[in-house]
Amino acid sequence: MPSKTLTEPQPSTTRARVETAVIGVAFGLYLVFLLKLLLFSRVPGSERSLNLIPFASIANYLVGPANVQRFAFANIAGNILAFVPLGAYVLYLRRRARIGSTMLIVAAASVTVEILQWVFAVGTSDVDDVILNCVGGLLGVLAVAGLRRGLRPEAVRTVIAVVSVVAVPVWLFLGFVVRLRM
Repeated sequence: MPSKTLTEPQPSTTRARVETAVIGVAFGLYLVFLLKLLLFSRVPGSERSLNLIPFASIANYLVGPANVQRFAFANIAGNILAFVPLGAYVLYLRRRARIGSTMLIVAAASVTVEILQWVFAVGTSDVDDVILNCVGGLLGVLAVAGLRRGLRPEAVRTVIAVVSVVAVPVWLFLGFVVRLRM
């Protein structure tokens, strides 16, 4: 009976490479779209405001008129959902990372976006956005941490790849819909 040579790719190795490539491409597409959505979807110089008071915008949304509350829901949900993939991908890709260090990366990314929005006057720079982005990042981090506790590494990779194939296109579509309504 002929034996398999070392040069023939094993099914699990080929599968692992495909899954890893899918995750990498999905993460890249996510980052490009996130930057487009947050920094390049408005004309530079069109809007510049700053809120450094935690929960001020959220409180205003909750007590505002109905038309403001509709916008508020989209803004709050959008800020949370926008960073769920970042938390998930960063924790997954940094294999030995801890939740705390991953959350520092998520927070730094969010603060960087808010600073760039202010510098280029392409949106409202709001500490509440950072808070909501961190909530979203934490949801992604906790999802991956939960998968790691319950599944083997190969199964975690498969789940992340499948979710990437399904969720990233849905996330991109929802991002466009939310942006169109703003």
